[in-house]
Amino acid sequence: MTKFLLTAAMVMCVCCATPAFSQTPRAEIFGGYSWARQGGVNISKGWNGSVAGNFNRWLSVEGDVSGHNYALDTPGTVIQGDVSFLSYRFGPKFSFRSEDSPVTPFTHFLLGGVRTKITGTGSVLGTNFNVSQSSNDLACLIGGGIDIGKGTIGVRVIQADYSAFQVIDPFGVSIRANGVRLSTGFVFRFK
Repeated sequence: MTKFLLTAAMVMCVCCATPAFSQTPRAEIFGGYSWARQGGVNISKGWNGSVAGNFNRWLSVEGDVSGHNYALDTPGTVIQGDVSFLSYRFGPKFSFRSEDSPVTPFTHFLLGGVRTKITGTGSVLGTNFNVSQSSNDLACLIGGGIDIGKGTIGVRVIQADYSAFQVIDPFGVSIRANGVRLSTGFVFRFK
């Protein structure tokens, strides 16, 4: 039922978006749901938001923020915890706008950081322990997507990105975590 309502809302926004946007909007704000696979782990709980300032029809500067978390529950052990990623990136966005088409494909390359937080509890041989660590590390992202709609509200049908983190694990070891991030949601445009 939730998927049906979400799909219906997206279709209504696309159909009702006013076609008065023959000019390039000065700014665009995106917000939506995000799924990620980072370092071999599926992270289904997430969100993604971005703000882009457009210089012309094809060049923008974009700031992107996303958050993902998952429960760490290792079967057969008594270790349980949570891992969360908050990434913040900035860089150029290239859009392929046409005055005749409501479809706007885009690509972007963003650099920035990621805040990783790991918390957990466990028991080994009757000894209880707690783990809590956070770190700020480098992150980059390259990818693109497709927006549909020419009015003030559009739909980001898909955004697919390759994401790379440089993460410090609880033992102080630097690990590179490569992955994929998929997002969908709404785009709000401002003249």
